[in-house]
Amino acid sequence: MDRIDTHCHLEAAAFADDLDEVLRHALANGVTGIVAVGVAPADFADQCQAMTQARAEGLSAWGAFGTHPWWSDRVGVDEALAGLERQWHTDERPIAVGEIGLDFAQADLDADVQNALFTAQLDWAAERDLPVILHERKSADRLVYWLRRHRHAGGVVHGFTGSPQQAQAFIEQGFHIGVGGAITHPGAHRMHRMMRDLPLDSLVLETDAPNQPGHDHRGERNLPGYLPENLASLAELRGMEANELLERINRNTRQLFKERLGYNAGDSSQRTEPK
Repeated sequence: MDRIDTHCHLEAAAFADDLDEVLRHALANGVTGIVAVGVAPADFADQCQAMTQARAEGLSAWGAFGTHPWWSDRVGVDEALAGLERQWHTDERPIAVGEIGLDFAQADLDADVQNALFTAQLDWAAERDLPVILHERKSADRLVYWLRRHRHAGGVVHGFTGSPQQAQAFIEQGFHIGVGGAITHPGAHRMHRMMRDLPLDSLVLETDAPNQPGHDHRGERNLPGYLPENLASLAELRGMEANELLERINRNTRQLFKERLGYNAGDSSQRTEPK
């Protein structure tokens, strides 16, 4: 059965010296596919190279491309959209736009600039019927505000830190909630309650590797091969067998990315034309 990490930064510097070992570790731990998520146009080429390497190791790999809000002081709207447009016309056409969003926990980033960058990329994705992968930190209400006012094709809220009510607002907008390593921490009681109660059809699995390691790997870099630990924690919380839960999660993941998980990104014969 597939185990797909819906959020991993394969091009990260933390993987530069041993990406082949990291990928083999993922495969050995039952991970079958990785959505490689981008943060800025300057890194897209490295991201694509890492995806090619993942496929060579036997993993499926797909790309989400976008400009992260942490880069909003360095990458303007025009540059971000030009990067997306270039990527759209390559063999590594995006299956989603991300990581995009808003981060109001970063005091040095201008909120108006972030809003402009986010909504421009949201509109670009909507024109191509692409889901978006959202970064959210102290910004859930503003993200929902924009989603209600812009056409979009749904997506996933990654690394969600908000309330159950905010999670429900995203779900009502057609979004999934990414379940990462935070769920494995014994003290994460508020998150545990939320993940126990959210609709099962709204959840997908992620690692955010090399970031946000789980409880057993505190102080270490995170790895995509740790994805089964997140699954096991969620299964325990939901009172389900891991394989039963995984079957449901896989259904959600296919719904999230639509038909685009039916091919590896290098197979142009199965691509749909831009809408």
